[in-house]
Amino acid sequence: MKKTAASRRIYAYLLAGVLALAGAAPALAQAPDAPPTTAETIHNLTAVGWANLGIQLTLSLDSPVEQIRQETLQHINFFATHYGDRVDFARAVPRLLRIYETDATEGYRIMALTALHAIGDAGAMQYLREALRWERSERVRRLTLAALADYAARTQAL
Repeated sequence: MKKTAASRRIYAYLLAGVLALAGAAPALAQAPDAPPTTAETIHNLTAVGWANLGIQLTLSLDSPVEQIRQETLQHINFFATHYGDRVDFARAVPRLLRIYETDATEGYRIMALTALHAIGDAGAMQYLREALRWERSERVRRLTLAALADYAARTQAL
């Protein structure tokens, strides 16, 4: 999906809002002449900030605004992949499974699958394994098999 200038602005506002709700606002207030980069803001999050980030992203999955839901899925993928040891997405797993199972848009289903894979919840992986029986989309089926194979390889390596 190509991002327009308006969607980039919405994305920036959404990320800034999520980070502010997650407790990064004090970091932004410390340097009014040169606001920190997103990476600096993320680096300065406290444990409470990380918890709030996970909660806010989980709640945003139910937004009535399609673009917010899409960006939220991307954010969950990013944070689960790069900061999975800091952000708890356990509460997001049921919502992500619901998106994977019921969303009419294949792209959202695939993004939910990617998020579930990045989170690596054992129960979710078992559910995905069983869900393959009734999966109608060949593309989603192949990607689910790949995600399950990668998860199995990662967990066996531990």
